[in-house]
Parts: sequence; C-alpha cells; structure tokens
Amino acid sequence: MKRTTNSLGQDLLLLLCCLLFTVCASAQQNLVIDLSPVDGINLTPENILNFRLQAIGASVGKVQITGAIRFRNSPQNFSYSFKYDLHAGMNTIDAGQVHPQWQFSSSALKELFFNYKTLPEGTYEYCVSVAPISSFGEVSATPFDECLYHRSEEAFLINLLEPENKAKLHEYTPMLSWVANYSFSNELTYRLRIAEIKQGQNPVNAVMRNRPVYDERNLMQNSKVYPIYARPLVKNQPYAWTVDAYYKGILLGGAETWQFTIKDDSLNNANEGSRSYVDIKKENGKTSQYALGALKIKYVLDKKKTDTLFLKILDEKDQEISLNNNKLSAVYGDNRYIVVFKDRVNLKHHHLYTLMVSTKTNEKYRIPFEYLNPEFEK
Repeated sequence: MKRTTNSLGQDLLLLLCCLLFTVCASAQQNLVIDLSPVDGINLTPENILNFRLQAIGASVGKVQITGAIRFRNSPQNFSYSFKYDLHAGMNTIDAGQVHPQWQFSSSALKELFFNYKTLPEGTYEYCVSVAPISSFGEVSATPFDECLYHRSEEAFLINLLEPENKAKLHEYTPMLSWVANYSFSNELTYRLRIAEIKQGQNPVNAVMRNRPVYDERNLMQNSKVYPIYARPLVKNQPYAWTVDAYYKGILLGGAETWQFTIKDDSLNNANEGSRSYVDIKKENGKTSQYALGALKIKYVLDKKKTDTLFLKILDEKDQEISLNNNKLSAVYGDNRYIVVFKDRVNLKHHHLYTLMVSTKTNEKYRIPFEYLNPEFEK
C-alpha cells in the first residue's frame, strides 16, 4: 500500500520531534553546577562565586550566570549576573576576571554585604542559574539551575550583662545592660523585650509566645532602666528578657534569653539610699552614698549627642583601686548605670571610698560612698 504525501510528512514531523526531545534530554546532562564549595558557610563577597561548573560538549560556549539570595519570611534579597566563557571540563570562577551586575533589595543590605561581610539572620536560598547564549546573542529561556539552603546566624554576638541570668532582684525598676561584639556596633540599634514566664515554659518560649510586659525598639544605648510607663513588674513572677540587634532596620541576630525574678526586699532599711540613682551632676561630692554591692549613677547629657564617662575609685588615702569596665557610653538625655563592685573590685565592708567620674571634655565629678558588702547585710 502506498503512503500518501500527507502521512509521510506527519511521520517526518514525528521523527523530528523525537530527535529534538532526545537532544534536549541529552543537553540536560551536559552541565553540572556544583555548589558544594559554598554549602554550609556564611557567604561573603570573597566566596560567593566559589562554585564550580562542569561542562561537556554542547554546553561549551558563552553563558550568562545569575545568582540570587532570597531570605525566607523576609523581603531581603539580592542577585548578580554576568557573562562567562564556559570551557570543557571543570570551570572555577575567577572573581577578579568577572564583573557582576548586582541588585539589592535595600541599600542597607548592600552595605552589610560589601562593607561588613555579613548577612542578616535567617534562612536563605542561594540559587545559581547558567543560561547558554546563542551566536545571535540570545539568552536561553531554559537555563540550568541549582539551589542550596543555609541559615545565617552569628552565635551570641550580643551578650547580656546585667542582671545576671536567674538573678533575684530587690527592685522594681532594674537596669538591664548588654554588649554587642560586632565591629560596627556603634551603628546598631536594639530591641529589648521582657515577658512573663508562665508555668511549664522556658525563657525562650516565654519571649517568643507571650505578650511582652515591655518591648522597645530603636534603642541606641547598651542599657535601659525598666521604665515607669511600662507594665509594673510583679513580685515572685519570673521574667524572661532578651535583646536583638538591627542594622538600619535589618535584623542581625539576638542574644541568649535570660531570666530574673523580683523578690521581697529584706535588706536593712538603713541602706535604702543604696538603691536610688545618684545624679552625679547634682550631687558631685555633696553627700556620701551607700553602695550595697554596687552604686547606681545617673548622668544627664544635654550638650552633645554622645559622650564617654571614665571611672576610677579612690580609697580613704586617695590611692586608686583597679576597676574593670571603667568606661561608660552616654547618649543625649537621661543615662543610668549600675557600677557593680561585688566580686569585681576589692572593697572592704563599711569603708569609705570615692567614685571619680570624668568626661571627654574633662568635666569631673566625685561621689563619696560607703561600701556595704551584701553578704554581711542579709
């Protein structure tokens, strides 16, 4: 039986489609994107292009390489793109020979990545796409893709200081302080959260799930006195607290979560003065204070944006006593600090001392005090 011209055309078309399918299927095996060199590490401008491309046969030639970082549960993202001459075999990208075009979702993210070699906290997807470019300069619409997932987190680069973990406090407006170990910590702002710990909860769950009794953002200083406008703290109620650091609104990471409890004040009423903040400008040598393990001082900065207080302790013979952490940062407004002596400075019970405070502009203040060892006042 003779086949018609129409049926022969259909057979040829079918054969051509099969050949194209076979070629396309084969092409999918012609390029392997190996992201293992950048898997499990924090990406930086120096290592983000350290992946490898293994090319075979038809994949050799000019290609366009695109990389993209997308964070989960966050609008932060960035990408790059550049053209590359792909050679047969294994290809490693020489970062000095390519010139990627970068795009960032925000200028702050760009500064973090290029200036400070870090990324925001969180899980992100890193995808690399390689698209062949035809001899006519057209970029293929079916690129080769490979992705990996990584969690960017710097373990405890924010350290809580006071009150110490599981502290039993005797006041309802405690000073909370912390330190950030970032090289650019002076450019950070902080979020301080305090929440009740309910029965069966650990501190981390309490902060994450419970409505905070106090939550304040955009703090520029590394300490905060529990404010009178916040919900009053309750006796015998455990509280969890933590601090998060931000760079221009981008979350970098958080501290561990600590806890404290307000207990009955059983200290001698005669020592009541030791628990109030001393305004060093107003007092300045006028009256002697009680220092029950620590001295609380207040400094109102009203002439410039920032300042530094330098501390030293003199004994009754005006001999200087070594004091760790003898610098305090101040910002415009009301600054309050707890200068802790117990277990940090060798002071004698019921002996007289003077706390000397000076500023960058050489203003000097002196606070005479009598030291009371809490161990002997119970």
